[in-house]
Amino acid sequence: VQSLSWSPDGTRLAAAQSTGPVAVIDIAQGRIQQTWPGHEGGTFAAAFSPIAPVAASVGQDGSVRLWTPESSAPARVVPVGSAWVEQLAWAPDGSGLATAAGRTVTVLQPDGSLRLQLPPRRSTVTALAWSADSRKLAAASYGEVQRWDTVSGAPEDPLAWKTSLISLAWSPDQRWIVAGTQEQSIQIWELPFRPESELAMSGYAAKVRELAWHHGSRFLATGGSADVTVWDCGGAGPAGTTPRILEGHQGRITTLAYQRSGHLLASGSEDGAMMLWNPGKSGAPLRRYRFAAPVVQVAWNPDGTRLAMGCQDGTVAWATAGRL
Repeated sequence: VQSLSWSPDGTRLAAAQSTGPVAVIDIAQGRIQQTWPGHEGGTFAAAFSPIAPVAASVGQDGSVRLWTPESSAPARVVPVGSAWVEQLAWAPDGSGLATAAGRTVTVLQPDGSLRLQLPPRRSTVTALAWSADSRKLAAASYGEVQRWDTVSGAPEDPLAWKTSLISLAWSPDQRWIVAGTQEQSIQIWELPFRPESELAMSGYAAKVRELAWHHGSRFLATGGSADVTVWDCGGAGPAGTTPRILEGHQGRITTLAYQRSGHLLASGSEDGAMMLWNPGKSGAPLRRYRFAAPVVQVAWNPDGTRLAMGCQDGTVAWATAGRL
């Protein structure tokens, strides 16, 4: 399972498979309602719009495809580059769709028409993140995070750091941008940026690909080991503070997700475990689930009442809030 995405009304779940197809699951019926063929060569991600029953997918064929749950064929196919399209991100209000193919970042309108074709980056774009107000877009690549105003197309000063940046997350209050690095650390910038105010948090056991913000922007959960590390970014920020360490997984953390409006954090790992936490109150897990294969995706539905899990062997499961 490459990605999991809930429809805005929470009735359907799109599960993209590495082999290409995207399964659309009817949650009430507990069955696959539709299978989209996805992308030839493989699908990297599929995501529903936050406001409409339309999904976008990207893959190895250099295109973005738009789908509706009732149709088995794409409503629109939009070429966005000759390279694999690995990155896909809807604006929080559904007003735009950002993609990255190699060094090229493209912003589309919700119907697939072009809004912006941004200048090529100096290296491959590894992650995208929208600001909470849906106006600005950030892209990570080697040595920097570049931001743009997606209305005017104007670039802002880059956030530089001489290392490979492989993940990216913008805090909901738009105060912080954080990137995970190839060198087993995270890099944090406070906005508006002031030179030499960057924060580097090192000591992780592996590359940090997993980043998740609490909706209140106080807590930042990170992977990079078999433990979940939670930084307190409230007040003066995390500099000089000791993070909370959530112990319980036996394998490396592979996925993290906070509820959109609640306080629960879900984590999955290589050992097939999925755990539920309330890091603001306790370092002990509230629930443990066990699967036969690594848990590689977790996703909360829009109102936080259900949690979906996807595994490396193709298993998809979900639980209701009453059972968590």
